[in-house]
Parts: sequence; structure tokens; C-alpha cells
Amino acid sequence: MGKFSRVKIAGRWVEAPRWALDLPFEVRPSRGFRTIAWALWKPTLMLLARAAKAQRQRLEWVRIHDHVGTRREPQHPFGWVITETGEMFLCSYDKGTALHELAHLISGDSHGDAWAQRCFKLHRRYLPARAVQAADLEVTRYLSGRREWKRRFGERPERQPVPKSSWVSGERPAPVR
Repeated sequence: MGKFSRVKIAGRWVEAPRWALDLPFEVRPSRGFRTIAWALWKPTLMLLARAAKAQRQRLEWVRIHDHVGTRREPQHPFGWVITETGEMFLCSYDKGTALHELAHLISGDSHGDAWAQRCFKLHRRYLPARAVQAADLEVTRYLSGRREWKRRFGERPERQPVPKSSWVSGERPAPVR
């Protein structure tokens, strides 16, 4: 079995690497999570642990998914949090998305100004310089992010394309008459 241990997490037996078991929050891989996916998740989870600790933010557990190379692979990274309980769900190992969700936990804000300001600060502190602008531009998909961009840089951000929804496939159903 090598570097993996068979452990019970959230009532299910999973194969997990030692480093994941040593994080300050519980990592809950989704059903069908392949052990090869752990290597893709490691940099993001380590960054999340470091950022949450530095920000003194309680993070109880993170649910992660293995969509890579499957039909279910999201076209756009997404996640969500439950701020009251410190629970996070990530459907992509994208670091910007992890920081986006951490900003929700820290600010206690949905997609308002406090959240946008926190996103910009987290990007500058935890992302490499070459990745900061792209992460900031993702935040400008929200009105508060556009306001924060203009406050910081004195101009409107470039318009970002609306990502294809990962939740919707095919056409919208016809209205019922």
C-alpha cells in the first residue's frame, strides 16, 4: 500500500496519504475518489492549511472530488462553504477557488465588498505573482470584485466571459402552460 493508509473518514473507509491525515482539518474525499488524484490535490490542500492557520480561521473539514479526466470534469472550478460550521466543498484543486471559499469563511460575507477585499488580499499573500491577476479577474465576475478592482487600480477591469455552468447540461426545459 506504500504511502497510503486505509482509514475511516466520515463513516467511510478510504485510502489516504499520511500528509492528508496530518492537516489541521479533516479531508473528506468523495465516493470513487482515486488515489492518483491525491497528488493533484496536495498543493491546494497544503496552501489552504497554511492560509487558514495564518488567518486564524477555523476550518473543520474539506470535501474534495476527483473529476479529472471524467465526463463529470467541471469546465469551471467551483466550491462552496458553510460559514457557520467551517465546512468547505471543493470540486476543483484550483488554488484561486480554495482562497475564494476561504475568503467567505473569514469575511462571513457572501459576494459583498468585505469578501472581495479579502479575496484580493489572500491572492497577494498566497499565490505566486504571475497568478495574482488571473485570480483577481475571476473575482471581478461579481459586482463587489469589480468595485474592488476599480478601487485598487483606478479603472474598470476587462470583461470576463461567463463560464459555462457545470450544473446545467443541454437546453432549458420549456415553460409549463
